[in-house]
Amino acid sequence: MPAIDIIIRTYFRDFRWLAVCLRSIADNLHGYRDIVVVMPPSSRDRLPDGTVPLDLRVRLSSCDEYADDYLGQQITKLNADTFSDADYVAILDSDCVFHARCSLRALFLTRHQPVLYYLGRSRRPPSDGWRCCIQDYHGTALPFDALTVPPWFYPASLFGELRATALRLHHTTIERWILGRSLDRVSEVGLLTAQAWLHRRDDFVWRDQVDGGIWPCVAYWSRSPRAAGILAGLSEAFRDGRR
Repeated sequence: MPAIDIIIRTYFRDFRWLAVCLRSIADNLHGYRDIVVVMPPSSRDRLPDGTVPLDLRVRLSSCDEYADDYLGQQITKLNADTFSDADYVAILDSDCVFHARCSLRALFLTRHQPVLYYLGRSRRPPSDGWRCCIQDYHGTALPFDALTVPPWFYPASLFGELRATALRLHHTTIERWILGRSLDRVSEVGLLTAQAWLHRRDDFVWRDQVDGGIWPCVAYWSRSPRAAGILAGLSEAFRDGRR
């Protein structure tokens, strides 16, 4: 069976979120091989003991440091295949939490093809910066919103193909292309899904996530003004077995 690894990009300000994310994976998720937690070296030195549950197979890895870590974390995720030798990679952020038991393999792999999700209905208009970046990068827009609820699941080969597109269309690396943009005008998920839609559409089963019922993973916004209160409630719920 094809190997599936989870890649989580984090940094020191999100370590409390990371602890909840990992606990939710330990309690609720199966159907994968390993978890690789990637962070800049300056953050790795500050990781508190006890953040990683002992009942998970987690490997820590370091990535490049960036002056703007919001853009840096997107660059890291677009190189996810360099941190794992798995056939498929599921990408998560630290503030993603699984609230229901599920199988990663069952969510994203059919008998013959991987599943890619999209949003047929979205509150983000086509003019939204995270959607416009697809036109800017690939030269054409998508007929849907690619920014679904995580995890974001792709074959490992797609990452290298996306990086090659930067060299072919923009004559630069994807890293330099992203660093030349503002944080509200680039979406790594949009770029990856567009690579699949525009160049490998028949290799995937395409499903509208809006019509898929209740999704087991919730993406919280760790920069939200309400984040501290939400995190406190989640930490208590998972510690006490309530979630």
